[in-house]
Amino acid sequence: MWQMDFYFHDSCLSRQSVLLLAGEIEQDCPDWHIAIHPLSEHEVNALGFPVLPAILMNGNIVAAGLPKKDWLLERMKECEQANSQ
Repeated sequence: MWQMDFYFHDSCLSRQSVLLLAGEIEQDCPDWHIAIHPLSEHEVNALGFPVLPAILMNGNIVAAGLPKKDWLLERMKECEQANSQ
């Protein structure tokens, strides 16, 4: 199973957009484990993300900010194909 993590500052103005995107991805990609991580200021500093929101795929940052859903789905498809070879 593949893993996608959505990290964002808990008081971020784009919080709702991140949650919406994560929910849509979770519905469209049932083979993926989707995790949502709202971060406090202390956690943001401790984790050292240069930009939030950040999206990680199998532990690697694939997007900083809020990408379009279609772009993210394409990256996920590429990951699946690379792991099936």
